[in-house]
Amino acid sequence: MSFTGDFNVKLDSISLPNENEYIAWHKISDGHFGNELHYHDHYEIFFSLSGNMLYTIEGRQYQLDVGSMLIIAPYEFHQLNEQMDGHAERIGLRFDRKLLASLSNSNCQLAACFNTQNNDFKSKLQFKESEKRELYYLLQGLIDEQDHQRFGKKLAEQSLLTQFFIILNRVFLENTSITVIDDPESQLVRQVLDYMELHYAEPISLEELEKKFYVSRHKITQHFSKLVGYPPYRYLIQKRLQSAQCMLKNGESPQQVAVLCGFSDYSNFYRRFKTTYGCSPRDYYKQHLI
Repeated sequence: MSFTGDFNVKLDSISLPNENEYIAWHKISDGHFGNELHYHDHYEIFFSLSGNMLYTIEGRQYQLDVGSMLIIAPYEFHQLNEQMDGHAERIGLRFDRKLLASLSNSNCQLAACFNTQNNDFKSKLQFKESEKRELYYLLQGLIDEQDHQRFGKKLAEQSLLTQFFIILNRVFLENTSITVIDDPESQLVRQVLDYMELHYAEPISLEELEKKFYVSRHKITQHFSKLVGYPPYRYLIQKRLQSAQCMLKNGESPQQVAVLCGFSDYSNFYRRFKTTYGCSPRDYYKQHLI
């Protein structure tokens, strides 16, 4: 049984608007919670202003308390699972990775706490009360500057962002211990995700996963869908499309990309890519030619 089926993931603003280095926002959600599994090509930070918020990043679940923060790296799949207190309030910041370099100098590299290749990288950060207040006012200040055209706007934004990133790096260097919700089900899903990360371009079936992880295909699908939000085949397709997007941006031809990303049928790749990104692979490729 191979992975087949229709897939149309809701992509929440994959890229920042043209010429925007960052976007800050304050959001309060009422009623229904949770969103579709999605990713961005830039960093995203959530600063939680309400408790009992459950978030998933690449198969790992994080319980957010008031004042806790999530750092989501480019191309990491993530989603808000649920909020138990009746509303989900958070301040967010999205920014291009180049912004960190532009605000840094030779003695102070602000990208340190955002390096996912670092073994000490933490997706979740906890803060002291004084730090929470300072971060809140810095983010609110960014939103205010963003929404108005005033004297010194650019300089004020740079100052607020620099202060914000300095605090995050200081907290990161304190090496605060962070608890990830981890149980046998989560460990299984994490193993399946890691396997797909390495082998997404190869044919993968439920039968193969069943034999590899010694767990029934029903259990794999059940646990995977519960934690990730989609069954394995849908996640695999999105992983292939995500890689295809990156390759097309880097100048690989659409036909070659289809093969490299595990699509044996180009028409299938074409249909899925256009449904997901709103344009054909060829048009996307042309948009990013230098």
